[in-house]
Amino acid sequence: MGTSRQTPQLDGTLHVLPFDGGSLAARVEDAFDTALDSVAKPQDVLVLKRLPNGVAEFTTDLRERTGLSVRPNVQSLPRHAATVLHEAAPDKRLLSYEERIEFLARVLEGYNWSSYFEDASEHDSFGRDVGQLLLDAAWQGGFDLPDQPGEYDELLAELADVNAAFHEKLDQRGLVEQADTISRAVEAIDRPGVRERIEREFDAVVVVEFEECAAIDREYLAALTRNADLYCVAENQASIERVKKEPGGVERLADGLTVLDRAAKDAARDAVSDSERGRVGRQFGAFLATGDCDAEATARLIEAGTLDQQVEEVANEIEYLRAEHGWEYDDFAVLLRTIGDPMPRVRRILRHSGVPTASAGVNGLEQDLAVRELHALAQYHIDDENHAFDLLTARVPDVDDELVRECVDSHSVAQSLKNWIVTTDLKRRIAEDAADIDAREQFRNISRLVSIAEFVDEQDFLESNWYQFARMLERAITYDAPYAHTAEVNVAEGGVTVGDTALVKNDSRKAVFLLNVVDAEYPGEEVLSPLFPTTWITKMEGYPAVTRPTEENVTDTYATVSEVSGDEFERYHDERARRQLAIGARSAEDRLYFCTYEQSQGSVGRRQHRSRYLHAIRNHPDLTLETVEGAGEDRDIHTLGSASTEILSQPWHELERVQAEASTGSEDKIELESTEETLAGIQRVLDDSDDVNPRFERAVRTQFDLARGAVRPDENRGPTGGGE
Repeated sequence: MGTSRQTPQLDGTLHVLPFDGGSLAARVEDAFDTALDSVAKPQDVLVLKRLPNGVAEFTTDLRERTGLSVRPNVQSLPRHAATVLHEAAPDKRLLSYEERIEFLARVLEGYNWSSYFEDASEHDSFGRDVGQLLLDAAWQGGFDLPDQPGEYDELLAELADVNAAFHEKLDQRGLVEQADTISRAVEAIDRPGVRERIEREFDAVVVVEFEECAAIDREYLAALTRNADLYCVAENQASIERVKKEPGGVERLADGLTVLDRAAKDAARDAVSDSERGRVGRQFGAFLATGDCDAEATARLIEAGTLDQQVEEVANEIEYLRAEHGWEYDDFAVLLRTIGDPMPRVRRILRHSGVPTASAGVNGLEQDLAVRELHALAQYHIDDENHAFDLLTARVPDVDDELVRECVDSHSVAQSLKNWIVTTDLKRRIAEDAADIDAREQFRNISRLVSIAEFVDEQDFLESNWYQFARMLERAITYDAPYAHTAEVNVAEGGVTVGDTALVKNDSRKAVFLLNVVDAEYPGEEVLSPLFPTTWITKMEGYPAVTRPTEENVTDTYATVSEVSGDEFERYHDERARRQLAIGARSAEDRLYFCTYEQSQGSVGRRQHRSRYLHAIRNHPDLTLETVEGAGEDRDIHTLGSASTEILSQPWHELERVQAEASTGSEDKIELESTEETLAGIQRVLDDSDDVNPRFERAVRTQFDLARGAVRPDENRGPTGGGE
């Protein structure tokens, strides 16, 4: 843990809330009303949300709860910092994520590394790992190296030099990294005329999710509110982003602020309505975050053999609940601890099962067929590769060499892409072939590719050709960005939310599935960066995360720890994982599922054990876990994937018996010359037999219905027509 930034003292009020979850607008209403009383009109109150997700939804909810006739002025804190920076330097442009990858790659390729990094650069993931660490540092205002470096801090100093070279390259071209906007805005706000123009917009500032404001954020708030009333709203025991960077509870943030503590247990209990207290997620979340809860509650446990089977069971349970309750897909969330592997795999399995998914921010390039098509177009122009042309003809059956050449603008890769998109009617093809939510995602990805091509055309340090475009696209696919790297994030509507637990920190869903609740994940082993062994990181003073916590740091940060026995670093990050689980759990309104699996993929996969936090839940007298046997036992089959699995892998002997009877029936022999005849024979046996397992029969009939299009996986009811 590096030395602390010297943050100017804040002057204002801090409202400390209990760990309750639920509507964010409802929880900040009191502070917002107080701010309204101090200004002439509602537009004079600026509301800054620290986390980038759900800004639009929060704005609408806040307006409805407060009965305002105008839309409240709500922005994310990074977005507002970007506006300040634009006021100070309107010629500066924010760098997109794909552009950042390319600029940084140029710096890394030509850098004179020390022997350690020279060896590390041989690994394919080196550029991505360095980029991630530099990004983490940038969001905190840069590397905070101590005056007396610790062991291995010279490696961080080398990365700090790389970061300086990277930003110098950006400055030369009038570009600013998104993660650097807050620290730049702190410097910019006192430039001539900037403060005067910015302060015209507000007389009071309400900061939401203040518990997540790191030192650089608090420094920005101190500079911004020098002449305005400040109201901060922080939730006790709820920080998951800030505590990765600096230890301590909300009291650490209170220096200079007048504290209004609403987190006392008795006051919190009185303030919570019966309906809010009855939310299943509130009880499990409170226990995991604070060690206590105030009512009985029951969650469900899904156990499977492998990770894939776990997700298939989740898909089937989603369709079961939709059939039972009439819920929409966006009433569900499927959550992992963090963005990254295996999230793309989870999304693919859900979609294969017929469950549409919606996730936040930048994702899906590698699996997007439209992206593959445009990448193949680039490859065709690079080397006239037969494989690329085969992919193009598979996507556009009537394509030929002449059509491809007609789309080329010799002066612009971007215009060539646009010509192809229009000539081959790509957007219409997407709309016809994909569900609405998938089509919207593909449209966004096409826009990203056009932006990449425009960047290739515009930058004089790049060659404006197909090779450069393909190279930049391949880097973007390899480094595909998590949503936390952007200033604003929204989740697409119409599908099951798939993301990390932080995505729903101040949101809720009717049913929430927490995946991979095994000890290898919750808590797992904290790996802050693949660049260094963890034992090295724990000796680095200047690393941009908590690396050397004391016992006091651990107990001050987490209410679930009264004393530490063992390694402080390990315990600190173990408890952070527990809090991440708590944040995900409390987002459940009606149904909460903890999902586990026994073995990693493959015959020699490592055996997984239930998370230790599930054992803690079982030991609590007011909390109950009920096992859901799933599609293999007490649930009908509601998804295409589950139906296929049931037929092809579950009761092998029964399938073989049915097939045998279908082909050698006692009355009329059925000649099986095709798959269609086989299925017809199976259906006849099902019609005539009394001893076929009813669940197996329903699985087969589901497959028939899906095959002939009588039932679509995305209909309100499950393919079987509802549970029995």
